[in-house]
Amino acid sequence: MTHSHIGMALVLAACVLLPAPSAAQGTDDTHAAQEFEWNRSTHNPVFPAAAGTWREAQTANPDLLLLGRTYTMFFRGQRDGHDRIGVATVPQEKFDGVTWNIHPEPVIDVGTPGSWDELHALDPAAILFHGKVFLYYTGVSRRADRAICLAVSENGFDFTKPTTDPVLIGGAPEVVLHRDTLSLFFWREVPGKKGFQIHRAVSTDGYHFTEPDSTPALPVGRAGAWDSFTVETPRIFHEGSLYYMVYCGSDINKDYPFHAGLATSADLIHWKKYDANPIFSRGAEGQWDEGAIWFTTVEKIANRYYMWYEGYGGGTSRTVPYGSYLKGGKSQVGMATMDAPYFYVRPE
Repeated sequence: MTHSHIGMALVLAACVLLPAPSAAQGTDDTHAAQEFEWNRSTHNPVFPAAAGTWREAQTANPDLLLLGRTYTMFFRGQRDGHDRIGVATVPQEKFDGVTWNIHPEPVIDVGTPGSWDELHALDPAAILFHGKVFLYYTGVSRRADRAICLAVSENGFDFTKPTTDPVLIGGAPEVVLHRDTLSLFFWREVPGKKGFQIHRAVSTDGYHFTEPDSTPALPVGRAGAWDSFTVETPRIFHEGSLYYMVYCGSDINKDYPFHAGLATSADLIHWKKYDANPIFSRGAEGQWDEGAIWFTTVEKIANRYYMWYEGYGGGTSRTVPYGSYLKGGKSQVGMATMDAPYFYVRPE
C-alpha cells in the first residue's frame, strides 16, 4: 500500500468507539457489521511543545514521508509568535509511531520582510517528485492571509524556496502524485460564507498549477450536517482501488472543527462522503485535545492504521474556539491507531 505523499514510496496512520455502518449501507462497499475503534496513544501528545526549542509554544500539522528507509515527519512548531516547519525522523525498522528524533532547528523558516511567508510557515505537505522532496506549505503575510508556497530539497532537510511567488492562493495544502501529475488539494472560502471548502489544482512540473474550477472537489455538507459550515485540512492516502481523504469539518466554526470525516474517490476528481461520518472526534473534556482537531494524517503500516493529528486543548478550549490561546490553550500533535481489515469502505 502506498501513501499519496510517496508517489511510489511514500508512507504514513481516545479511545473512540464509532458507530458501525447500517445494514442498508452494507449493500454497497461498506462493511455492515465491522466496528471501527480508534485508540489514542498513551504517549500523547507524541510531539509536545517543549520549552527552549523552536516548538516551545505549540506543535501542529503533521505530514509523513518515507525517504529511503527513514520515516520523515514534517510538522509545525511555534516560537516567538512565528510558525516554522520542522522535521522528525526514525529508521523504518525502529518505527513504533511515537518514538522520533526531532531535528533541533526548523527546516523551513519564515521569509524576509515583504515575502508571502514573512509571518508564518505552516501546514506542510511533502511528496517525492522527480527525485526531490517538494514541500508545499501555507505562508502567512501582510500581503495575504493565506498563500500556498513551495520549498524543494534533495535530502528532506536542506530546503530552498525556488520562487518568490506563491503556487496558489489558499491554505492547508495536501498533495498526491498519480501518473506523473500532481494534484494539490487546499481550502478556499465558500462564496458568500465564512467557512472553507476543498479545491483541487493539477501540475506536471510541481511549480505551475492550473487555477481550479469554481466547483469544489469536496464541498461543505448539506444544511444540518456535521460539516455544513466548513471542510478543511485534507489528508489523502491510497489503498487498493481507492483514494481515502480524511478531512475535518464543522457545522458552526470556520477553523475550529470538532470532528473528522472520510471521503473516497477512484480518480481524485469525484469524491463520495462516507455515510457514517464522522469517523473521529476531539478528545473528552479535560484531555489535551478537548477543543478541536485538524490534519488527520492516516497511513497503514504493518497491518495497522496510524493517525497523527493536531489537537487543541487547555484553558477554555472546550467551549470557546481558540479560548485562552497560548495562555492555557495550545495545539500539539497526537497519535491514534486502529486495527481493521480496511478503512471503513472496502477497496476493490
